Amino acid sequence: MTAPRTDRGDRPTERRAARSPVGLDARFDAPTRERLRRRLLQRGSMLSSLLADMLAGNDRSWLVAALGFERPGIRPHEAIRGALDHVERQRLHLIGGDDRYGRCDICGADLGVAALDAMAWADRCASHRAS
Repeated sequence: MTAPRTDRGDRPTERRAARSPVGLDARFDAPTRERLRRRLLQRGSMLSSLLADMLAGNDRSWLVAALGFERPGIRPHEAIRGALDHVERQRLHLIGGDDRYGRCDICGADLGVAALDAMAWADRCASHRAS
């Protein structure tokens, strides 16, 4: 008997709902993909600037808290780095045509264009947002 496959350390990889056979190109037309790509780039640029300011010694912890990135036990610049990494992963999914973009990471539900227009880096549906 083999051990369950893991993604990090010894935590078993979660089984996700089957993905739709409809690809990213069928879900989003070219102008929509470009608009979402630009929103991801803008968010990444803002986070990069904030991270650079913090690493240069400027105290931006108030802004980190205001943006909702404050996490117990994690330094503010680590939280921003994590958010920046997340935005980059979403951007790579989008430009690579990966059908995971715009779907909930937990259940695979399509988030819809309206939700992605509001937050292009979203990766959770309303049911799983808190988890």
